Amino acid sequence: MAAAWEEIRRLAADFQRAQFAEVAHRLSERNCIEIVTKLIAEKQLEVVHTLDGKEYVTPAQISREIRDELHVCGGRVNIVDLQQVINVDLLHIENRANDIVKSEKTIQLVLGQLINESYLDQLAEEINDKLQETGQVTISELCKAYDLPGDFLIQALSRRLGRIIHGQLDQENRGVIFTEAFVSRHRARIRGLFTAITRPTPVSNLITRYGFQEHLLYSVLEELVNTGRLKGTVVGGRQDKAVFVPDIYARTQSNWVDSFFKQNGYLEFDALYRLGIPDPAGYIKKRYKSTQLLFLRAACVGQEIVDQVEASVEEAISSGNWIDVATLLPSSLSVEDVGILLQQVMRSLNKNSSGLVFSDTIVVSEKFLSSCADLFSDMMQQKAEKEMKNNPVNLITEEDLKQASGLENSYANKKDKKDERRKKATEGSGSVRGGGGGNAREIKIKKTKKKGRKDADSDEESQATSTGRNKQLEFPFMSQEEIQDVLKTHMQDCPEELITELAEHLIRPLTKTYQEVVRSVFTSSTSSSGASRRQTMKDLQEEFSNLYNNIRLFEKGIKHFTDETQTNLAKHLLKTVCTDVTNLIFNFLASDSMMTTENYSTITSEVRTKILGKLPEDTKGPLTKLHTSLNGKSVEDFLSCLDSAVDICGIMVKKGDKKKERQVLFQHRQALIEQLKVTEDPALVLHLTSVLLFQFSTHCMLHAPGRSVPQIINFLSGKIPEDQHSLLIKYQGLVVKQLISQTKKTEQGDSDTTDNLEEEERAESIRKELQEITTSIKDLVLRPRKSSVTEE
Repeated sequence: MAAAWEEIRRLAADFQRAQFAEVAHRLSERNCIEIVTKLIAEKQLEVVHTLDGKEYVTPAQISREIRDELHVCGGRVNIVDLQQVINVDLLHIENRANDIVKSEKTIQLVLGQLINESYLDQLAEEINDKLQETGQVTISELCKAYDLPGDFLIQALSRRLGRIIHGQLDQENRGVIFTEAFVSRHRARIRGLFTAITRPTPVSNLITRYGFQEHLLYSVLEELVNTGRLKGTVVGGRQDKAVFVPDIYARTQSNWVDSFFKQNGYLEFDALYRLGIPDPAGYIKKRYKSTQLLFLRAACVGQEIVDQVEASVEEAISSGNWIDVATLLPSSLSVEDVGILLQQVMRSLNKNSSGLVFSDTIVVSEKFLSSCADLFSDMMQQKAEKEMKNNPVNLITEEDLKQASGLENSYANKKDKKDERRKKATEGSGSVRGGGGGNAREIKIKKTKKKGRKDADSDEESQATSTGRNKQLEFPFMSQEEIQDVLKTHMQDCPEELITELAEHLIRPLTKTYQEVVRSVFTSSTSSSGASRRQTMKDLQEEFSNLYNNIRLFEKGIKHFTDETQTNLAKHLLKTVCTDVTNLIFNFLASDSMMTTENYSTITSEVRTKILGKLPEDTKGPLTKLHTSLNGKSVEDFLSCLDSAVDICGIMVKKGDKKKERQVLFQHRQALIEQLKVTEDPALVLHLTSVLLFQFSTHCMLHAPGRSVPQIINFLSGKIPEDQHSLLIKYQGLVVKQLISQTKKTEQGDSDTTDNLEEEERAESIRKELQEITTSIKDLVLRPRKSSVTEE
C-alpha cells in the first residue's frame, strides 16, 4: 500500500514538472486554421463558422443553445431572433430547428416560430380564464390576439377541451368556443323569447335586437322545436328569410286560408304575404298536396274555376260567338294571370276547336271571324269593279311612277329647258317617239354639271334596283281604321280593344282576298275583249317594228364618227329610243301579270326591275340581259339582246327594205325641216341644221344630243362648202356665248350693277347678231345649193 502511494506521488511530481516545463514546439494560429479546414474538407470534423468568423460551433451545440433559448423565452421563439443570439447563419438554425421538431414531438414549427407544449398549455389557461369571464370566445379573435393560424389553434385547443379549457366547441360553427353556463343562459333566453311570440317573426330581427349568437340560436331553436318545448315551426331554414311561426298563429292562418279557398276557389299570393307567409307558393303546395291547382303569376286557382272557364269557352266556340273570360273570374286576378289561365284552357280543349285569343282575355270563334269577313264581301266586289272601270289596266300605278320620279327630283329642275327642246326635236323620228332630233340640246358649259348628271344617273339605277326588286304588287282594300268603323257599325256590343284587334287580324286576309277579287274582275274584263286585245297586239308589233328599224338606221349614222363621239352617241341612243323599245316590251309582258301602264314611256329602271320580279324564269333571263344592256356602250350588244327577247316574247318584227329605209329617211328629214321652220331658239336651230346637213352629206339619220353638236360640225368639215362650214362655226360661237351670258345672269341675279349692265349690253348685241345670221343658217338646209362637196 505504501509502495502504491509512493508511485502516485512520483507520477504527480512528473506531471507537475511537465506542466511547468517550457514547450519546445508550438502551432501558430494559421497552422491551426489550416488543420481544421483540412479536417472539415475530409469530413473528419463537423463544425460551423460563426457570423464573425472567429469561432467554430458544432451542430450539437447549436441544438443545445436553441433548446436553452426556447426555454428562456417561455416556450415560443422566432427563428430570426435565434440568429442574433447564436451568431450563426440562419440556414444552419433552420436545419437544426427542423431536426429538433422531427426528434421531439412536444415542439412544433408554426409560421417560422418554435412552440412547445408548455407554451400551448399556458395559452390554453389564458383562454380558459377569458372564456369563463365572457362565456364565449371566437377563434378569429384569438388569431388576432396571439398571431397564430386558426386551424392550428382549433387543433391545439380541441386537445385541451375538458382538461384545461372548461367549455365546448360549437359543432355547427367551429370558430366559437363557449361554456355550458353560456349555452344554458342562451337556451333560457331563447325559450322565454320564442314562447312569448304570438305572430310570425323574422329570426334575423331577433338576432339583431337581442344579440344572439346566430348558429347557437338556430341549433337551440331547432332542438326546442323538435322536442316540443316550443309550439311552432321555423319556415325558410337557416337563412335571412327564416321566420318563426307559432302554432296558435299557424292554426288561425290555416283556418283563414282554408275558408277563403273553399268559398272563392282561388288564393292570392299577396294575401298570403300579408298573413305573414313568406313563400306562398310553397305553403300552398305543402298544404294542398292532393288538390289539383293551377299556379299563375300572382295567384293559384282551383279546378272548379278552370272547369267553369273551359265550359264557357267551349260554348262560345260552338255557338260561333265570342266571350271575355275576365268577366267570369275574380276582379283581383291580373290580366296576365287571366291570359295564362286562358292559354291553359285552350291547350286542354280539343285540338280541333277553332278559337283565337284576342286582348289576352277574349276568345273569338272562327265562325265569328268568318262572319266579320263576310261583312266586306259586297264592298270588295263593288270597289274592284269601280277601280277597274276608272282605271282598267293601270296597275303600275301613279304611286310607282312617283317613287321612280322621286329619285330624279334632285337634278330634274336643271334639265327643264333641255327637256322642252328634246321634246320638240323628237317629233321627226318617223314613229311615235323614235325621232332623230331627240334630246335636242344639251350643251354642257361646265364639266361639273356633266359629272353630276352621270352620278345622278348611276344613283337612280342603283336605288331602283335595290328598292324595286322584292316589292310585291298589292291593291289596298281598306285601312285598319276603316275596317274598325265597319265593325263598330255592325257589332256595337264588342269592346273597343276587341274591335281594334279584330281589324288588325282581318286586314291581311281581307287584302289578300281583295287581290283575288280584283284579279278575277281583271281577267273577266280582259277575256271579254279578245278582239281589242288582237288589235292591241297588231299596234304593238307595228310600233315595235318602227322603233327597231329607226335604231338600225341611227346606228349607221353613229358609225361615221370616231371612238369617243361614237360612244357618246351610242349611250344617248340607248337612253332614248332603245329605252323606249325596251319599255314597250316590258309593258306588253307586264299586262299578263296585271302590271301595265297606259304610257309606257313613263316606265323607269325601278319599274322595269319590279316587272322582272314577276316574270317566269324562262322569260326573266333574256329580259334581264336586255334591261342591263341599256347601261352599256354598245348598240350592237343591245340589238343582240333585243333579238333574243323578241324571240321569247313572240313579237313579229317587220324588218325594213331599201324602199322602206328611203321612206323613213325622207319622213325623218321632213319632220326636222318642219321643226326648223318654226323654231327661233338659236341653240335648237344650230342643232337641227347640223343634223340635217349630216343627213344631206351622208344619207344617214343621226340621233344626237346637244352636247355632240361641236363634233357633228367638225365632221361636216370637207363635206360641205367652206363658207357654209365657217358660217356654222361662227354661229356656234355666238350660241355658246349666249348660253354663258345666260348662266352668269342667273347666278348674279337682277342687281343693277355696272358689270350687269355691261353684260346685258353684250348679251343684247349677241342676240341681235344671232337674229341676223339665223335666217342664213336655216337657208343652208331650207335652200340648199345645187352642188356640194359630197356630190362632186
